[in-house]
Parts: sequence; structure tokens; C-alpha cells
Amino acid sequence: MSRQLMWILQLMEFLFLASVEADRSIRFIAGESRFNREYFDNFSFSIRNDQIFLDMNLRQPLRRGWRAHLDFQLRVGNSKSFQSLFSTNVDVCHIVNAAKMNLFKKWYTNLLKYGNFLRQCPLNAGHYYLRGWQFGEGLVPPFITSGSYRLQTYNFYGKYKGKDEDFIMSCTADAIIHI
Repeated sequence: MSRQLMWILQLMEFLFLASVEADRSIRFIAGESRFNREYFDNFSFSIRNDQIFLDMNLRQPLRRGWRAHLDFQLRVGNSKSFQSLFSTNVDVCHIVNAAKMNLFKKWYTNLLKYGNFLRQCPLNAGHYYLRGWQFGEGLVPPFITSGSYRLQTYNFYGKYKGKDEDFIMSCTADAIIHI
């Protein structure tokens, strides 16, 4: 296949994916959080007008080894239950400090526009906030369809659900995606 034809096909794919992502709307509808008082003096998480607000006072640094269990879920029919679509454990400091851009790094880079989180790990003790954060363009993967979703993040040290797990905090956000 000629280079010109390959370039045209790649351009068409990019334009298609860009148009799909641009037409997506995300409406946050509910959220909740829990936190460990050994790590935080205060941790408030709320959703207002389709935007996420977070205010926290971190008592001690979140250092290397800090992990997050991320779970993306889809509501099952008209029920109250959700089914996991994708679940993974990630090294938070690795994502924050990574030069390579992936979906998780895109999300974190987008968060930086709405708050005062550090661009490098560890996250030092202090006051941090997120004001009016919402999913930006290109942050929803193209395979996601219209529906009701739940995103859960569970932050910890050690092994997830293991005997040595040290819980840090968790947040859950429910959203409706329209394409």
C-alpha cells in the first residue's frame, strides 16, 4: 500500500474518532468518598452542575508505592446494580511521573487544569483542591457507548485486598454518557 494511501486512511480514522469523541456528553449525577484519618485532616468530594469538586488537607506525603484500584462499571439495564467493564491496579506515582501519554496520564493532565495537584510524585502534605473538573474532549475512549456508568477509585499501599493493605481513600462517581 502506498504511503499516501496509508496517510489518508490514518487521517480519516483520526477525523472519525475525533468526531465521535467531540459529540459525547458526560453528566455526573452522584458521588461519594471515604478517607483514612491517618492521611487526611479533611477530605470532601462533591458533584455540582455536572462538575466534580474536591477539597482535602493531606497530613502526610503520599509517596512511591501509592496505588489505585480503578473500576469502570456499566449499569445493568434499569436495575441499581453495575457490571465491571474494566478493572485495573495502577501505580499512581508511575503515571504522574511518566513521560509517555496514555489514557490515565491524559486524565491526570486534565485534572491539573482544575486544581493544584503536583506534577510530580510524591504528593507532599498540604491543602489540595479540584474545582469544577469535568471530562475534557478526548478523555472518553471511543468504545464507550451511551449509558449509565460508575467510576470507582480505591487508593492504597500494599497489596489490594491483601493483609498488608493500607487504605488511603476512595471515591465513586456515577455519570450518564450520551453520544
